[in-house]
Amino acid sequence: MGTVYLVTGAAGFIGANYVHLLAEWEPDAEIVAVDHLGFASNLANLDPVRDRISFECADIADPTAMAELYRRYAPQFVVNFAAESHNDRAILDPSAFMRSNALGAQVLAECSRRASVRTHLHVSTIEVYGELPAHEASFTERSPLNAKTPYSAAKAAGDQIVRAYMCTYPELDIRMTHCANNYGPYQLPEKLIPLAVTNVLRGRKVPVYGDGLQRRDWLHVADHCAAVHRILHAELGPVPDAAGTDPGLLPIFDISARHEISNLDLAHRVVTELGLDPDEWIAHIPDRPNHDRRYLIDPAKLETQLGWRPVHEFETGIAETVAWYVAHRDWWEQIIAEKGELEVDWSRMGTTAPAAP
Repeated sequence: MGTVYLVTGAAGFIGANYVHLLAEWEPDAEIVAVDHLGFASNLANLDPVRDRISFECADIADPTAMAELYRRYAPQFVVNFAAESHNDRAILDPSAFMRSNALGAQVLAECSRRASVRTHLHVSTIEVYGELPAHEASFTERSPLNAKTPYSAAKAAGDQIVRAYMCTYPELDIRMTHCANNYGPYQLPEKLIPLAVTNVLRGRKVPVYGDGLQRRDWLHVADHCAAVHRILHAELGPVPDAAGTDPGLLPIFDISARHEISNLDLAHRVVTELGLDPDEWIAHIPDRPNHDRRYLIDPAKLETQLGWRPVHEFETGIAETVAWYVAHRDWWEQIIAEKGELEVDWSRMGTTAPAAP
């Protein structure tokens, strides 16, 4: 019997890419793919590996359901990608984000502790650090958590819970990552790159919030997944006592390819890849409330301690990503048919979700 991996959020963008790669990296592994199939999930993301996985529809914030999965499969490794992840939707409906990103993180950590899993890895985000001050070059693992949006605050709450488990339960090997903005195949077309491509292919302009000069740190999803897998299997040793006052000593790793670009420049690149004139295909629209202006993380700890490096060059990666969405029109057209239009126009709405019909 091979190693058993339990991967949550497996029908989402990053989780599905990890499951695809895990099936290649470890052909003898038993992969338990868990997802509650919420708004950001898409079961079709797992079609390429359906014959290699056991799929379970379950909510990570449901302790009874998760304890049963742990009992049934006895995983050695747990990777938690499950999260509600879009700032726009979090502004409109923050409650779902708090449940998944905070309570779900605690439920999974507790299940892993009680089941004595070998290693548990919690996947978080750059956004828990908040907005990068003008006088700082980048965030590091020692930076304070300063989340300021409902989405990032929910993720930061999950981070705090995981940090508490790191320091309180030495018998549990629990680790955490923060990643830069990911791009690549299978991303829900509410995010900038797939939204831009799918809009243009339907004859619509690319919406850019405000002046578009918000700057982001971009990482190919396959590089992110490779980093996660390396961190999951690294020999790290026990958490030192000094980590209680120095979070840089905790088993936390920031993952970045050190490629920063403005939203406007990124939109230009996407439109150019499609062979069109950005000046004719980009529309500036009202900015969303409380929009972080810039954030960037430093992957030096990961590079120095574990020897990880990204292998996807940004220009090539963006071109291949755009080409993927062009070639997989059936995939994203089905998503839009099921979920409706994914672009948010803040000029026409407040910060309250529409009432249920």
